[in-house]
Amino acid sequence: MKKNKYLISLDRIKKSAQKMSKILTPTPCIFEWYSSNLTGSQIYMKLENMNIVKSFKIRGALNAILNLDKKKVKGVITASAGNHAQGVAYSATKAGIKSIIVMPKSAPMAKINATKGFGGTVVADKCNTFDECNQYAQQQAKALNYTFVPPFDSEDVITGQATIGLEMMQQVPDLDMVIVQIGGGGLIAGVASAIKQINPKVKIIGVQAKNFPAMVNSWKTKKLHGESTGIPTLADGMAVKMPGKITYSIVKDLVDDMVTVTEDEIANAIAFLQEKGKIVSEGAGACGMAAILAKKVNIKGKKVGIIISGGNIDPDKLSSVTKKTMMAQGRRGILHIKLSSKTAKKFLEDIKKCGAKVYYPDGTLMESIILNTQMSLDIYFPDKSSMKKFSKSYNVI
Repeated sequence: MKKNKYLISLDRIKKSAQKMSKILTPTPCIFEWYSSNLTGSQIYMKLENMNIVKSFKIRGALNAILNLDKKKVKGVITASAGNHAQGVAYSATKAGIKSIIVMPKSAPMAKINATKGFGGTVVADKCNTFDECNQYAQQQAKALNYTFVPPFDSEDVITGQATIGLEMMQQVPDLDMVIVQIGGGGLIAGVASAIKQINPKVKIIGVQAKNFPAMVNSWKTKKLHGESTGIPTLADGMAVKMPGKITYSIVKDLVDDMVTVTEDEIANAIAFLQEKGKIVSEGAGACGMAAILAKKVNIKGKKVGIIISGGNIDPDKLSSVTKKTMMAQGRRGILHIKLSSKTAKKFLEDIKKCGAKVYYPDGTLMESIILNTQMSLDIYFPDKSSMKKFSKSYNVI
């Protein structure tokens, strides 16, 4: 392993894990059968969406705040797309410290409300992007004499995230590979630091949204630089234009490969996790699975760990993503129809034959037919072939 002045020592990670254990318990790391069977591998999901703030970000925030001198701190302030926000708000409240969180105007309502619920004061009307929020928060920290808690580019924050890698190696000691999503790089820098010191043979693969590929391209060109397409991403937690200097320094030495995933691939992974794994994941949290399902990484015959890094997705977005994905897969269609007593019987028989489920616009399951009324029906099919067969008789769109 290369010498790196920023590398977080395993001893430091273990000490932080011990300190944090008084507040946080380890999250599960479970075997995922469907994707494993699909890919000929063994896939284990580290469920960071199951901790107190439903995101891995609690770890870095908690570790950073536990290391503050409460007697000297007037308050803390940070910038966040939503998950670090909750981690800081929760950790500061537990420590009896005031917290201010600067969030983009586009931040999901679920994340804003949760941050307020954990005791944070939210400022969500000043900035359009995460990077603008980060700059504004640092300015406010000086103006208010508050302590700035970096979202990712901090040794304390990286050390907190590193405890995920420590836990994964304790839960599944013989992993061959770990796929880790990247925004600013705090998660992958921490996880790689822990795992590579425990077993250098474990491959660390980074995955980033194609719309925000700054760390991937920095890693490939061996030069840190900011980059984005300017297009929003479902993985709002990864919408970072400029990675951290500390995180990049660790990533360039410890990460074995990097890939990007498209918006459709992220949406497919969100829907897959919900349907097959019964796991609610936000966009960023699903990127490891997205890389697997899109075959961006060769995992056949390997034991692979992925991190479901967060589950803070607005219900309307989750519903929309699932519906659009199923439509793209040819498993959902909309039918505009008016049924008479003569055509209703055949319609019900055809629905039964193909194993579909029919819903009215308000989302209720169709159990009886309203006759002689124009209806828009939402129909879900078990597979693409069932929809094709049904569509031969009906104009499904």
